[in-house]
Amino acid sequence: MVFGAFLFSSCLMWQTFAYDASSSSMLIAPKAWSDFGAHIPLIRSFSLGNNWPPESPLFPGSPIQYHFLFYFLVGMLEKSGVRIDMAFNVPSVLGMTLLIVFIVVLAKKIFHSFLVGFIAVLLFCFNSSFSFLRFFEKHPLSIHTLRDIVTNASFPAFGPWDGGLVSAFWTMNIYTNQRHLAISYALVLGILLVTYKTKKQTTKQNRVIQTVSIALCMSILLFTNQAAALIAFIWLVWLFMYQKQSRVPLILAACLCIPSAILYTHLIAPSGTIVFDPGYLVKNPLTIQTITSFWWNNLGFSLLMIPFGFVVAPKQAKLFFGVPLLALFVIPNLWRFSPDMINNHKFFNFFIIMANMLSAYGLVWLWKIIKTHTNYRILRVAGLSIVGVLFFFLTFSGVIDLFPIFNEKKGPLADIRGNADAAFFLQNTHPDDIILNSTWFYHPASLAGRKIFSGYTYFTWSYGYNQGKRETQQKAMYEATTKQRACFLLKSYNIAFVELKDTPEHFLSPNYTLFQNEFVEVYRNEESGVRVYDVTASCKAL
Repeated sequence: MVFGAFLFSSCLMWQTFAYDASSSSMLIAPKAWSDFGAHIPLIRSFSLGNNWPPESPLFPGSPIQYHFLFYFLVGMLEKSGVRIDMAFNVPSVLGMTLLIVFIVVLAKKIFHSFLVGFIAVLLFCFNSSFSFLRFFEKHPLSIHTLRDIVTNASFPAFGPWDGGLVSAFWTMNIYTNQRHLAISYALVLGILLVTYKTKKQTTKQNRVIQTVSIALCMSILLFTNQAAALIAFIWLVWLFMYQKQSRVPLILAACLCIPSAILYTHLIAPSGTIVFDPGYLVKNPLTIQTITSFWWNNLGFSLLMIPFGFVVAPKQAKLFFGVPLLALFVIPNLWRFSPDMINNHKFFNFFIIMANMLSAYGLVWLWKIIKTHTNYRILRVAGLSIVGVLFFFLTFSGVIDLFPIFNEKKGPLADIRGNADAAFFLQNTHPDDIILNSTWFYHPASLAGRKIFSGYTYFTWSYGYNQGKRETQQKAMYEATTKQRACFLLKSYNIAFVELKDTPEHFLSPNYTLFQNEFVEVYRNEESGVRVYDVTASCKAL
């Protein structure tokens, strides 16, 4: 089981990110290109830059508003000499492997059945949405259907970006893109594993292990995934209420977490207030019909199997799942926890992991009941066939959705040795310098571990930063009409170097004449169109 989980996880992670030493290029899957545009600068800010206490390398000057610990670990591995593909992929593979193994172990502990755990993993890997209907709209059923599935290179449904009902967040793509997600969910499952009590007597030694494990995992979660930390907190509050024997360990664990909580408040700033914003990604108008339609399309037959599994589950399992599972579905449907509602998917992803255990138990229960209590062969065959059909529809979309990950061809991103602009920033700037940037995505200064003044709008806005104000400041510096004004602004925002490209972002109208005639140029690349100006050398007389 562990080897299978490791092999599957390795294929996922290495398929989406690798390194070509011959061309000194990172190889990134197209579907991961956007997310890695934020993650690679963060990694490099730790491995090649000076980013402590941590700030966003895409929005320097204020405390970081993003859980950074996983990418800090990757950065430290690269800094110690591990090549970035190994530094990024190995922790990702281990996190995904641990998540899969813990799903099996927790389900087995709750339902006393390895089969339930195994099926829960299959339901986790292969989602139950109705995205397969979109697939058949594009690839009508024919003798070539199997070939169409195996060679497919695009997700049939990718809401909300494709305008459809089925969201993009139920495929394995979410774990290959957001590499911190799997390990954070594994930590939550680890907490539940040591907290969930069976009828066996708990020893003093076990209580100590339980207390320390909970405190350690919660402390790590605070800096790895804030949503996962909140999920664990919700579940632990419920366990504290109904599981008396866990109250003392939980209180002690909470005390042990106090130093981590204090450190958290000093290192990470809140991304914004929690806002009542019902509906998640349901399209307006918000009605019972539109909400039901959305979740029916996104959960498919899981919408039926989850409550069925709960109804037939043992009493202790009902107690364990009931309230927190309902809370994890209702709360993110009613409240928004960051500026971008899309980020609520983290709650639903974990909801599905846990709810799949109920679906798996429901399938196993049905199979056993039909097999042992149906006397007529024809009824038994029909009943078992129905279970098989249910399992098929609970996994079919996920099978289709897996092939686009493996069929994508990774695109190269020239790294420092193959990128003259990035090499300049690495060799000629200080690790904590801030660069005024005229372009956003994969900026050469970011690849060199330097902070750029204003990163890609979606990233910084969704993290909770005041991106509008930052872009206004950026425009003011580039469009200054006098050297005195430009130098005043550049010094005010601690800018060390100004990068100016021939093709800046669309909202910028730089005063090229001012910089070319009155600022000290320290670098020019005619091929890329990049010029760099030294602020200290240019403004020292002012």
